[in-house]
Amino acid sequence: MTAAAQARHISLVRLERAAGQAFGYEDHEPASVPRGSLTLAHSGFALATMATALAATITYFV
Repeated sequence: MTAAAQARHISLVRLERAAGQAFGYEDHEPASVPRGSLTLAHSGFALATMATALAATITYFV
């Protein structure tokens, strides 16, 4: 992670925490997401995109 990306991430975390406190939510540690689930989410999105493109192509030709 580059320094600029890390700075943006830290800034967004601070902003989320401040917004949560403004609306009365308790301050807690964020849940960590396993790296594997992110990979599956991206591949699932790609698969859904390909399926949609294939369905649109078939519909166009029929």
